[in-house]
Amino acid sequence: MSIESFSPLPLNIFGTWITLLDPSDVPAGMSPNLGDVEFFPGGVRTRAGLASQFSPLAGAPQINGVKTYATTNLVQRFLALDSLGNIYKETSPGVLSLGASGVAAGMYLASTTQYGREYMAFSDGLMGQDMPRQYDDSYLDRVSQTGPGEGPVVADATDPGNISPGVHQCSVIFVTRQGYYTAPSPPVSWTAAGSKKVNVTNIPTGPSNVVARLLAFTASGGANFYEVPATMAINDNTTTSLEVDFTDTILLSGASMDYLFSEIELPDQLGVVAYSERLFWWGERSKMDNWRNVSFDGGWDASGNGRPLGWILDGTFGAGGSREPVNVVWGDAYRITADGVTAERGYISQDAITDAAGNPLLTINTDYSVRAHIARSAGLTAGTLRVNAFSPTMGQLGQGIAVTAAQAGTAYVEFTADLFPVQTTLPSDLTLRVYADGVPAPSGESFLVDNIEIFPTNAVQNASLVRASSTEAPERYDGVTGIQSIAENNGQRIRAAFTLRNNLYFVKERSLYVTADDGVNEPALWQVEEVSNKVGTPSAHGVGYGEEWVVIAGRSGLYYFDGSAPIKLSQEIQPTWDAINWEYGQRLWVLVDTQHKRILVGVPMGSAAQPNQVLVLDYAESLQDPIAALPAGPEHGRKWAPWSISANSCALIERPNGVAEIFLGSNNSSGKIYSPVDGQLSDDGTAINSFYATAFLAATGLSGRNLFGYLTGYVQGAGSLALTAILPGAVTQTALGAWTLASPATQDMEQFTNVQSERVSYQVGTNTVGSWFSMTKLVPWAKPDPFAVVRGTN
Repeated sequence: MSIESFSPLPLNIFGTWITLLDPSDVPAGMSPNLGDVEFFPGGVRTRAGLASQFSPLAGAPQINGVKTYATTNLVQRFLALDSLGNIYKETSPGVLSLGASGVAAGMYLASTTQYGREYMAFSDGLMGQDMPRQYDDSYLDRVSQTGPGEGPVVADATDPGNISPGVHQCSVIFVTRQGYYTAPSPPVSWTAAGSKKVNVTNIPTGPSNVVARLLAFTASGGANFYEVPATMAINDNTTTSLEVDFTDTILLSGASMDYLFSEIELPDQLGVVAYSERLFWWGERSKMDNWRNVSFDGGWDASGNGRPLGWILDGTFGAGGSREPVNVVWGDAYRITADGVTAERGYISQDAITDAAGNPLLTINTDYSVRAHIARSAGLTAGTLRVNAFSPTMGQLGQGIAVTAAQAGTAYVEFTADLFPVQTTLPSDLTLRVYADGVPAPSGESFLVDNIEIFPTNAVQNASLVRASSTEAPERYDGVTGIQSIAENNGQRIRAAFTLRNNLYFVKERSLYVTADDGVNEPALWQVEEVSNKVGTPSAHGVGYGEEWVVIAGRSGLYYFDGSAPIKLSQEIQPTWDAINWEYGQRLWVLVDTQHKRILVGVPMGSAAQPNQVLVLDYAESLQDPIAALPAGPEHGRKWAPWSISANSCALIERPNGVAEIFLGSNNSSGKIYSPVDGQLSDDGTAINSFYATAFLAATGLSGRNLFGYLTGYVQGAGSLALTAILPGAVTQTALGAWTLASPATQDMEQFTNVQSERVSYQVGTNTVGSWFSMTKLVPWAKPDPFAVVRGTN
């Protein structure tokens, strides 16, 4: 066939994917269909393949979190969270070792590095589902914790001293290995005769992370607590008695401890961000914070009778309870050991009407629920572990938690149940109780219970609440001054937060807010202003950091934000964006690869419940709308492409060579962590189906039928490049053969085509392991159909 009568339709620009327009209307230089390609100036090529960076993690888990953590020695440490609840760290390049375990299974990680520690929030993507933790390269401890459940025993000592006569009070404070001071124990008092020392006994000891205790006292008749470090600090976790002497003058010149009494134990959270020397947490799963030692981390009766402090041991059925320091969710747990004979074992209770300070606990006209982590020893076969509300005068209110030996497992599982329904009156002797009944057996086997939480049934989540730590005190959370409320009445949950310049932004599901440190007040009094009532995200990972800007992935699209009005970046693929499975939008993630100038958005497409595709936006040449860039040319606009990559997590990870690389946490139950690597010609052994389709082309100036007789192109690569002609409607496809690729290519490729149609889209692609292509020019040759430019009928 001679091509002398054919005219070339040269394509030297290979631009963005567009699904907003009908495929036949996509402008030349753009694509109605492509996949697993990446752009470079003047061309398009097969994307880099995925290479596994480490040996597969044990148990074939999914990888639900990847992060770089900077240690106190400024070592860039790679961390990964798997779906089994294990945290791995890179101990040497390319080698992962188990760093810690005990996180609830199936959690997603959101974290931030501050003060040489990684502060971690664990969630199901919607709200916190496990306690916030901190990792210091050695220990995985919870962030904040309960203080002693009871105060010590205090009385005048026989030794002469300087304590003034009158009523004094004393409290005990735990000090953790991170230097955190817990809330003090409920105060105890004694009436000093004067001129004697005080003998303090039964001083509570804490879980294994407690390294010291402090004693705080009031002056005679006073209500303010002070601590004198030289004489009131116990620098161990074993000493249970101390003789102390002080004058009121010396005491009042000591360190005030009053601020500690308003501290709370931080509940489970969805996310965390560092700002202005503080930590800010959001997505809180609610719990009441004024119960006594329901986490069992507040100490134990010094007599060794197995009673957790703050609880009452039943005189008849209390036997069998004990401290469990090893098989725990965290800290200590409560173990109830069977004897195979006694009907009830380990019975403990506490007041459910008022807390230790006399403030109300359970109240009328409120439906309450209870959750607790429960496990059993391997040999337990009989009995039921119960957590419920009970009144000696009115009996049990509601079912509460009732878990049989058959229902419990050897690993902790969280159980939730209705504590009791709405009550119009509550008995004054109402208690919360924990025990095992049903003749637990056999003897020596046991139930374990940890982390009991009470909450209003109709307020499971504090959806608009932010918890802010004190300045340079990442574990100190004040229940009043450390709270921010972000548009609490707009029916949306806080999903993400980010910092930009000197501001802190909170992203709700469909709105955006800003606040800033005013340099005077605590966060509760900072001003909060609305930035947008349209732009938001459903995901804790729905914001990606660029260079002095961020992108926000929400239900309506991807938006660029630099502090001014948000700009939409995804309009040209809006039908694709709408096809994201927004029921699971909380699992999407966004990453800005500033080195390669790409924005990656991992999304669950179609019916997927986890991210099964990555929508990639190349902004190397521009972030401008490619359609708006016409007629200047699509090369001046942004470029979208879908990548067939399934990953639950993604981050830029600092590597030992000083380069940040993209790491992807797989969700294919392979236990692998991948990275796109130039020159990798498969996805860990699986072929990359890489293809690019041109716009629908026609001979210049004609609207009738065309004969597309020839095709040339400059393509480099390896393997075989399949050529296909696609006719309008994308129903009929014509295979045109294949080009055998080489790199470098010394000449253009050529192919006879002989396709008759009004318009034709040419698709090229490779789909075998080891093959790839890179195309910078494609030239169809066409002319009006020499036999019938128009058909004359339909």
